Amino acid sequence: MGSICAVQYFDGPTSDPVVREIKQDLIEHVTLAEQTRIYHFDEAVGVWEIGRLLDDHGDSQLVQFPNSKTKHLKSDGVFVRWAPPIKDPTPFLANRINESPRFSDARSAFVRSQMRQRAASIGMSALLACAVELEAHQIEVVRRILQDPVQRYLLADEVGLGKTIEAGVLIRQCVLDTQHKCTILVLVPQALVSQWRDELASKFFLGRSLDRLIHVVALDDGDRIRAILPRATMLVIDEAHHLTERSLGGAKGIYADIAQTAPAIERVLLLSATPALHNERGFLEMLHLLDPGTYPLDGEAAFRRKVEGRQALAEIVAGLTPENALYLDYTIDQLGALFPDDDLLQQHASALRAIVETMPVESDPALVEAIGRLHAHLSEVYRLHRRILRHRRRSIGGLTPERSGAEIVRYRSSDRAALTAAIDDWRFGEALALDAAASEALWADRVRAFWQVLDRASQYPGSGAGMIGFLARQTAMIGEAVRFASISRCLGRSGLFEDRADALIEALRPLLDAKTQCVIFCSDAKTADMLAKRIAEHLGIVVYRHDPDGTDWMVFRDSAEHPILVCDRRAEEGLNLQGGKKVVVHYDLPFNPNRLEQRLGRADRYGSGEAVRSLVLACEDDPIEIAWIAYVDSALKVFNRSVASLQYLIEQTVRDIARALFTDGAEALVDLTNDSIGEHGLIEREIKAIDQQDALDALGMPPSDLVDELADVDEDWQALASDTALWLEQMLQFGRGDEHGASDGPSSQFRYVYSTSNRHTLIPLPVFMSHCADALDLAPNMRSGRSIRTIPYTFRRRTALGRSARARGVGLLRYGDALLSGMTGITEADDRGRSFAMWRFDPDHVGDPVADVYFRFDFVLEANIAEAVETLCDHRRDTSAAGAAIRRRGDMALPPFHRSLWLDRELTTVTDSALLARLARPYAAEPGQGGALDLNLNARRWPRVLQLGLPELSFWSDLCGKARVAAETALLADPNLIESLARAEQRALQIDLGRIGQLRARSRAEVAAEDDGELAFEERLAVAIRDGIRAPSVRVDTVGAVFVSASRPATDRVSGGA
Repeated sequence: MGSICAVQYFDGPTSDPVVREIKQDLIEHVTLAEQTRIYHFDEAVGVWEIGRLLDDHGDSQLVQFPNSKTKHLKSDGVFVRWAPPIKDPTPFLANRINESPRFSDARSAFVRSQMRQRAASIGMSALLACAVELEAHQIEVVRRILQDPVQRYLLADEVGLGKTIEAGVLIRQCVLDTQHKCTILVLVPQALVSQWRDELASKFFLGRSLDRLIHVVALDDGDRIRAILPRATMLVIDEAHHLTERSLGGAKGIYADIAQTAPAIERVLLLSATPALHNERGFLEMLHLLDPGTYPLDGEAAFRRKVEGRQALAEIVAGLTPENALYLDYTIDQLGALFPDDDLLQQHASALRAIVETMPVESDPALVEAIGRLHAHLSEVYRLHRRILRHRRRSIGGLTPERSGAEIVRYRSSDRAALTAAIDDWRFGEALALDAAASEALWADRVRAFWQVLDRASQYPGSGAGMIGFLARQTAMIGEAVRFASISRCLGRSGLFEDRADALIEALRPLLDAKTQCVIFCSDAKTADMLAKRIAEHLGIVVYRHDPDGTDWMVFRDSAEHPILVCDRRAEEGLNLQGGKKVVVHYDLPFNPNRLEQRLGRADRYGSGEAVRSLVLACEDDPIEIAWIAYVDSALKVFNRSVASLQYLIEQTVRDIARALFTDGAEALVDLTNDSIGEHGLIEREIKAIDQQDALDALGMPPSDLVDELADVDEDWQALASDTALWLEQMLQFGRGDEHGASDGPSSQFRYVYSTSNRHTLIPLPVFMSHCADALDLAPNMRSGRSIRTIPYTFRRRTALGRSARARGVGLLRYGDALLSGMTGITEADDRGRSFAMWRFDPDHVGDPVADVYFRFDFVLEANIAEAVETLCDHRRDTSAAGAAIRRRGDMALPPFHRSLWLDRELTTVTDSALLARLARPYAAEPGQGGALDLNLNARRWPRVLQLGLPELSFWSDLCGKARVAAETALLADPNLIESLARAEQRALQIDLGRIGQLRARSRAEVAAEDDGELAFEERLAVAIRDGIRAPSVRVDTVGAVFVSASRPATDRVSGGA
């Protein structure tokens, strides 16, 4: 094991050494880096000096002190602070160790800027620095999860609302919370692997963590999943409903391995917008991964009863709208009877009834707010699982575009007419040959063969019959081979493709001049190749061909100047093409509306631009195609609205229609359309039932003030830029520019440069590289012998979201960014700017004939979470995720803030506004009005001040310590602070009452056993957080002393010409 050594660490000039026992084999000799802060006690004058290292010679060091003074020091007289942050800078001032007030002002501006961002983002350090829009509904989802000690959730936002954005923020937060000590497994369909990797890198700046900390793995890569699962810190599953599909081995495939491992994983995040209605088994399987105790796989019957039993409540909740104001009494009575023991519901219902009795108009704000409170309570308490988070498009306006219908392009084709006749001839003959006595297996074979024929014919292939040629030789499956062979021959006719392609080309011509981008979908890859080539030849333009393994096509995505992209089936899932003016062109129309939904979903997603139009080709020589278009357009209305929630009804409909089409032809589709359309048709009834269930689970509108403060801080990017530049550029001497030269504006893209040239950056290079590693561009062309550059950055969000910035990987300088987080860590451990002292000559000052001394203390206050952390330990929930969640809950309850306080020489709080204004005046080294002048009390000037005989200086060290105690005492006794803390405690109490009331109601209603242990835990945690508000954590960030004098002779003595 090796010997144990006692290692002494230097914390500060007046602090006792810190001794740690370390294994000898972990100790090694190091060479101190240039710019390291050096502490040295000058025995000749009895004071500590601080300088910066110029060179380490091993047994001696060359150190530069202020005013260009250099010394060669023996190693035993050289001290270097250890890495932990400085807890209290008061001892530095007590020992007259201080920097210029310029350092203090610059450091304070930077630190306060970071703290303001932390407060606005409720401690969610992953959020602000991502290159995404700040949307309230996404922030609400992220906030709920990150403040929950148990981070196991189903993200169920409707399609297109940005679930992957929410997941990306949560993944980034896991990386930050664990300080890059994590393994994150992201499981996605194969088609989405590249997209997920791209977005994690370009939007969340996690490219360097890919394949190291973050593993994006295809759902069908079972071996790799099984290898990573046992060490996963976080598990994310996109399109989680795919897990139990037959292609993945069903419930006994990879799902079984995940279900066995998931309970031991701290963070589990499932993404799926699928409804529970008509999908009970699949939904149960997802909930089982989150909470196996509450949702066992053998509990399907009970789960189905729960879903069905919720329908009555869902219908009641659906009536809770302002439009029904005159009839809400009955609804309130129903709810009261259903839940007599839900005290919080009864309160909300009574409040609503009192408003309803006044006969309000629909737009009455009080009515809308009361309905919202009652609806929110019902959603929180009676949803299937309280960790299902769902937003609906109708509740989140303006984020996703509408669909503006379809333009039907009709044309004729003799080759299509011949194919239609051949199919009908074979179908009619086989249907007649199969009488009632025929076996079900024989019927199934013919229907299956017919469905394959329809599928291939619907593709209008340019590549021949495909698998139908093989099928033509399977006589047991197709029956009459001669008629079937005619189908195969007709599928090979060139007019099928050429007539349709030419009709499409003519339809595209007018769109080329309308600044419109057309995304053309073909099912067949070879047909897509041929179509792209034909369009390019006929229209004389560049046509891009999508390739999931290539990058050339991305030019279309990144620039609206390129009008046409041709895709095959591989692009129907996972491709993001939102934004701008898009037309989705359906070269073919698959006999599966869910695929049409997927196609349209590529363009009408979160962050999109104008309403999405469709262009559909219809050959009038094919009655089945005409009838199918009528069904998807008039009954499903897929070109006018999302039908994602209907996917299970659609799947069942497609299974049922195949046989009807075989026996009845196009008439089967006409009948289906007639049965489906209208308010009382199959489609609208299903939509209504699903909407009602979803509404019961859905989150309401996010709180209006949730994003207001965040947006205010974010939009004030010029102040953020100024505060950051003051510290990094002016004080620490980072350069700024990019590979094209110096930056020419705060909104531009630039790089920070660590320089070792004449104006050396004032922190050690190894310290900078270790703290800010993920922010550095270490590509060979970005390094030289004299400087190291960061990645490109901007302070302006709009710039970071631009196409050119995304392409260049431009980072966004905000709280939580790798550079600013690293620099914050360096700043907290550095003494510069933590204490200051100056002589202020003010001819108008009235007081001591020599000088009056005043102390300034800058405090940071935040919620004290020590008791809350103890609660986690007592309930055996002290995981890293839970600890981080508690810190964020503390930030929400009491956002961290600064308070400054001045004391006079009697250690009494200064309250005179005129005096406070003079004390707070910015440091001015040059003479001002009336000769006013500020002098930094450096190592040369302190002895001159001591010679003035001020009584306070005879016990200066003790005075500083007493001032520190007096300042905190005065701060905590301040009536304004007491009132502010009381308001924060009251706000926290109201939130706690709501949260705990909902948990209690769930427990009483026996909605789910998952809440049995939550109630006691949350009650104790709530008390602990409120106690931490009442007695907050208080620390000194900066301390300073200002000697104010009206004496010119005293000032001249202190100045001494230096």
